[in-house]
Amino acid sequence: MRRMIPMAFGDEYLRLTDSNPFPDDPLVERQGLFAFEETGSDRFRVAPVPSGLLRQYGGAITAQCFAAACETVGPEKQAHSLHAYFAKPGLIDRPNEFAVSRETDGRSFATRSVRLTQDGAPLMNCMVSFKTPEDSASHALPMPDVPAPETLKPLARIVEEMKPDLPVRHHPFWTRRQQIDWRPVEPFRFFGGEPMAPHRHFWFRFEGPVEPGLRVQQRLLVYASDLHIFHTGIGPLGQGWADDYMQTSSLDHAVWFHDEFQVDEWLLYALDSPAAGNALALGRGHVFRRDGALVATVSQQGLSRVLTEKREGKL
Repeated sequence: MRRMIPMAFGDEYLRLTDSNPFPDDPLVERQGLFAFEETGSDRFRVAPVPSGLLRQYGGAITAQCFAAACETVGPEKQAHSLHAYFAKPGLIDRPNEFAVSRETDGRSFATRSVRLTQDGAPLMNCMVSFKTPEDSASHALPMPDVPAPETLKPLARIVEEMKPDLPVRHHPFWTRRQQIDWRPVEPFRFFGGEPMAPHRHFWFRFEGPVEPGLRVQQRLLVYASDLHIFHTGIGPLGQGWADDYMQTSSLDHAVWFHDEFQVDEWLLYALDSPAAGNALALGRGHVFRRDGALVATVSQQGLSRVLTEKREGKL
């Protein structure tokens, strides 16, 4: 049985079927993640967002930390970098608590430290740096030459076709209704096989209405940037993130912003992995506007541990 949800999202993201019972609603998530309740001086709380995930998505909590830092900095300064460390997985049914420290407030720069906790337990420590804009000389890498997004199959459709083979523990995240339309350029690998080149490319854009404003665009780019990046480092090992014996998790994350962009317009995420070993994989990413402008650079290290027993019920 199929029901259509009356929201302005593409069809690939609106279908609820008997095999997709997850309550995740893209618009509710986008609004709820940043519905900050002020609980004290530079202290904020966000209530749980309805979700069927086994744990909170790392891109979501990183974006929340970024947004919490922005709550304490005036509009005359723009965020130019973020550095975050994941401490432990977040529960989906508990509120997130944010404590922001105003580390510096200078004429040109401001820095904020954000500590995210649940019931007192640490989930993330994040630093965000802000700067007043100024004119200067500049240069940037050129955008890779890849097929246009309109010629590529949506990742949601690829996942739907692979769902019968996808381990159940991955269904809540990958088969839920998503905020983002991802279009992989290269074949999208779920499972291990022959070693792959340490390079991948994805077009992406957010579905539905997106609020205006640079900081809104930036926090949503942070949300998106946690996906696919360090998985680029396990392909060269002949491994796949959906393998029954694979344990994966983001460990740290960094984003540098270079130029303005709109997340509801097509962006290219060009990924590579310089190294993997010690059950760790390092990924790097460059985000380009469709006109070729480099708008952000991302790096992330993740855990890629091969277990001796089949992993079930958790990621």
